[in-house]
Amino acid sequence: YQRLNFQKKQKAIFLDRDGVINEEVDELINIDDLRIYPSSFSAIKKINQSGFLTVVVTNQPMIAKGKLTENGLDEIHRKIETLLGEKEAKIDAIYFCPHHPERGWPGEIKKLKIRCNCRKPNIGLIERAVRNLNIDSNQSYFIGDSDTDYQTAKNAKIKFIGVETGYGKLRADVLAKKNLAKAVDYILNIE
Repeated sequence: YQRLNFQKKQKAIFLDRDGVINEEVDELINIDDLRIYPSSFSAIKKINQSGFLTVVVTNQPMIAKGKLTENGLDEIHRKIETLLGEKEAKIDAIYFCPHHPERGWPGEIKKLKIRCNCRKPNIGLIERAVRNLNIDSNQSYFIGDSDTDYQTAKNAKIKFIGVETGYGKLRADVLAKKNLAKAVDYILNIE
């Protein structure tokens, strides 16, 4: 598989999941609530064809809150990958943080109620991807829909592009595009 070439550093486009690839629903725990933005299919296919890796980094605190199992999350991710695959688009890797620091949810998973280094805006997920996939952060980008995503990119020293989908609540000084497709076109200089 030529794109995962460990002889030379890879460039990647890191994507937040909810609000970037798929519609933001307060907590995506029911697979039937999954709606991928129509523009995400062509956007991810363009990333695949460009030589960038497509790497999803997502906080999934519903696992720590006991509202979703890791198997349930895997099912959601498999459905995303299947729907994308039907349109010849592919995610190279998905990294998620299952933790949540605040306590007090009925049914919460105590061992996951911690302050970790992987929950965005911390950069543990990105560091893991950089290590595992031999990524050159200097040639990479992060596309997200929130100030948390912006801060994650800043903390990881990766260029950030915001999208107006999802929460679309970004600082005024952040470069933002209408959706994932427009952000990818901007990165690839297609715009």
